[in-house]
Amino acid sequence: MRYVTKNGVKELTVNMSDNKIYILPSYVFNCPTLTHLEFFNCVFKPPTYFLGFRNLTYLHLERITFVPTNQFSVIDVPLLVDLVLTFCCGTQYLKMVSPQLESLVVLGGHYLVLNCFMNCKKLSVLVIELEKVEDNPKHDEISTLEKFLFSFPLLEQLCLGSLVLELLNANIVLDELPPKFNCLWYLHLGVDFNKVDQTSCALQLIKSFPNLSKLQITVQDGDDNAETVMKYLETPTCLNGPLNKLEYVTINSFQCLNTEVFFVKLLCACTPSLLRMYIQQGIAIDSKEERNITIKLMHFPRASTRAELFYFPFEATNAD
Repeated sequence: MRYVTKNGVKELTVNMSDNKIYILPSYVFNCPTLTHLEFFNCVFKPPTYFLGFRNLTYLHLERITFVPTNQFSVIDVPLLVDLVLTFCCGTQYLKMVSPQLESLVVLGGHYLVLNCFMNCKKLSVLVIELEKVEDNPKHDEISTLEKFLFSFPLLEQLCLGSLVLELLNANIVLDELPPKFNCLWYLHLGVDFNKVDQTSCALQLIKSFPNLSKLQITVQDGDDNAETVMKYLETPTCLNGPLNKLEYVTINSFQCLNTEVFFVKLLCACTPSLLRMYIQQGIAIDSKEERNITIKLMHFPRASTRAELFYFPFEATNAD
């Protein structure tokens, strides 16, 4: 490690085994030539004199433990474009300045302190999927999350896990986003259609981006509360306007619930520009029930005369 960091290495990957945590040595932080950096299963504690990675454009941190430094320090990465944080701990100690950041991916973890990324105005891709959320999160934490999500005028692609939707809730999601969010064209949501908070939040987001052209839904398993969700979906205001730019819809892990079927019906009726809808069945059911569901889906009225619906039955190889 000392040798490569002193001899102009540009791309460095440190991948330790799951049962061994590697404390990154100080000379890794003193390598000015790094442009591409990946750390797995490491402790990230920069020295107090560390100013940042001046030439880094890509940073992937997975199962990293951030620890506090003796004094307040900020990691300056002025050229960073892509940042991936996966199952990291202690992110509250991550203080980063990255004005050129275009893609931020956050997977796993219980929460993320987002304040240091608020000013990344060039962000075009944002992915947030939480593994678990704290019980009874504070209102100001939820408000910070909402403010964070809607702080990027150039955002083009947004992916939110089901727990993020649960935190947002339809009560605080903006009914109509400002015109500056016209750039967003791709939306990927994880949704538990047994939970009214997640379902309503998903619909609020879907109808809030005027130039949305591609929508992907990954259905999540959850507790049975379908009756409440159906009452919400049947209200005239849940999706009360056309989605004029939406052309492609993909629904993965389709559980064949009545709420999911009704959701498909709503989309078919409100998307005059729809070209293709792909539905991948996520559970094994008997052939008769499967046939009844496909017949029902195929007979839903479609606002688009060009719309095609493709239904893919469950396959055992998809279970993983």
